[in-house]
Amino acid sequence: MSIDGGGIRGIIPAVILNHIEKGLQTKADDPNVTLADYFDLIAGTSTGGILACCYLMPPEPGQKSHSRYFASQAIDMYVNHGQEIFNRKFLHRGVVRGKYSAAGLEKVMKDCMDEVTLADTRKGCIITAYDVIERRAVLFTSPEARKYEHRNYRLRDVARATSAAPTYFEPAAIKSMNGMPSYLIDGAMYAGNPSMCAMVEANKTTYEICANPVIEDVYIVSVGTGKVHKTYGFDKAKDWGAIGWARPLIDILLSASAEVVDYQMRQLFAVAGCSDCYVRLEPELGNAKSEMDDASKDNIRQLIDAGECFVKDHAEELDEIVEKLLV
Repeated sequence: MSIDGGGIRGIIPAVILNHIEKGLQTKADDPNVTLADYFDLIAGTSTGGILACCYLMPPEPGQKSHSRYFASQAIDMYVNHGQEIFNRKFLHRGVVRGKYSAAGLEKVMKDCMDEVTLADTRKGCIITAYDVIERRAVLFTSPEARKYEHRNYRLRDVARATSAAPTYFEPAAIKSMNGMPSYLIDGAMYAGNPSMCAMVEANKTTYEICANPVIEDVYIVSVGTGKVHKTYGFDKAKDWGAIGWARPLIDILLSASAEVVDYQMRQLFAVAGCSDCYVRLEPELGNAKSEMDDASKDNIRQLIDAGECFVKDHAEELDEIVEKLLV
């Protein structure tokens, strides 16, 4: 599974994946089944990275469900805490700081993930970030976290790092389990759609039924956070400087990188003769706002509606995904 970035718009894939999980529970005749039971690897960027962390949380002692959270609880996280994450009471004025304090985001992640580490995740994961000091892409993976202490982090810190969108939040200063510091920003700067990262990670991993799988061995479900049709008029954009381009550039980077990766994935699977093994779910936003930080009650409702509309209009396609996962 691969989940795009998109801030509060993460509600949309959360709704779609909740439907898939419920389908798996029904078909498997087991109400405790969770998504991690049927995906060997979950990739996520930004808000998609937060969702990946939630889906991969190990159960608490005595808990009946196979993961700590059902997919429906991931939706609840956005609904109940979206305004806490994008807290306008602590809005930073001006352009020299991140728009929001990260205190709300950090509190929500700590409450949801406490002391669980990357090495504790139920299945494999790959979550993206970017190191602003070392100037390199950072890929948090559970196999490396289980091997090397300096590659293992608290899951809440991974979630904080992957969602540190420039201009919205300050960079994340986190430490590995052996105390090595890193200073990171949102992985959407290079992987708005982490499907290609997931494909590469799967290729170098040994699974029970397959070692180092090639394209023909892989089935990928890639979920977007809503098509953005917002335009930037030439008459205005031609006069923008660094300040004017700051937030539009984040929006454009997110959409462009997701579209390019989707194109690459489709071509790779087509050439391999297995186009049906790559599924891209990209909903329309409907009446929801495209802004990544619009956590108003009305927009949250509209985002849920957008996800539910996609589920209704693509019920057959989603049922096919459930059937494939059960094979």
